[in-house]
Amino acid sequence: MRQLLRIAGVSLPVNELANGRAGPERLLWCDLARAIAAALVVLIHVAAKWFENYGHISAFDWQIANILDSAARLSVPWFFMLSGFLLFRRKPETFAAYIRRRFARVLGPFLVFSIMGVVAASTIGPKPASWNVLIDPTYYHLWFFYPLLLFYFLAYFITPVPTNPWLALGVCYVLIAVAGGGLEILGIGGLGVGSERNFAYVLYGLAGHYAGRVRADRRTGRICLLVLIGAVAALALITSNLSKASGFGNETHYAYVSIPVATASIAGFVWIRTLGLHLESVVPPAANSIIAWISSYSLAIYGFHAFILAVVWNNAGWSFLRLGALPGIWLLVASVGILSMAAAMVAATIDRRGVLFGTPSRQV
Repeated sequence: MRQLLRIAGVSLPVNELANGRAGPERLLWCDLARAIAAALVVLIHVAAKWFENYGHISAFDWQIANILDSAARLSVPWFFMLSGFLLFRRKPETFAAYIRRRFARVLGPFLVFSIMGVVAASTIGPKPASWNVLIDPTYYHLWFFYPLLLFYFLAYFITPVPTNPWLALGVCYVLIAVAGGGLEILGIGGLGVGSERNFAYVLYGLAGHYAGRVRADRRTGRICLLVLIGAVAALALITSNLSKASGFGNETHYAYVSIPVATASIAGFVWIRTLGLHLESVVPPAANSIIAWISSYSLAIYGFHAFILAVVWNNAGWSFLRLGALPGIWLLVASVGILSMAAAMVAATIDRRGVLFGTPSRQV
């Protein structure tokens, strides 16, 4: 039975994985965070089409793209934080079983989408820096699989120590800044490993583990939401000023290891968990099922969306730009999102085991 803590009249779990059970039960807040992260990744790549047209579109449209892109940057760290939250306490007994379970869900999609990336890069572009798949992804968005595969491998050998979760979050945050590349971006330096940012994604996984052990009370949620908003505003302002000084859309601080992005990611993760745990008592089962359904296709949506966006943009990009940022970005996000979901559902009918496209398994 879940351990419950009554705060402000609402029953909220202190630790929803406290029993260490690896059963099939889904957590609403995890599905909600994963579904939001998948949508925000699409938003990042759509908003980039306006962002990279700095000086060629109105200042208002560019700032809208800048703000939306800044707000969406927490999406990729959230994927690693969710993995850390779920993996570090739910490991099979043997390494072989762990590898079969985790790598089978990621390695297949990586290979399949990499092959699709070769086709897309060769026909519609953009081409990678090199065709060596061990160094460069075949398509720009597939870089995500490299640190994810490394994280899954290392996670088996990492056992976080029981400690104050806020202290652990603080240590992870500082290490992301010092050794993950955050200070390097500011020109301050670090520990000489700024280019090895895979380390930062392991730290994000650890942060997700400890963020899941923070008390999920409403006061904490509100404070973290304010920190999230402040970090996004700071990121947008810094990027705007840097772009004006550079004369082009300068996305230096958009890096997932930058101080503003790390701040928004960790604060936002604690907030979405607090919100999701509260919603568990009010969200109807039908809505919960829809959220879980979208979440289960998140990896496939990630894999397909960049290819679909490239096709749509090559054929109708200037039409969307002429609409302006406010309607154009949201219309394109909705279009690409729906088409990506449709592609993932079609792929699921072919890949019933879910090992080729990252779709949910349909085996009985």
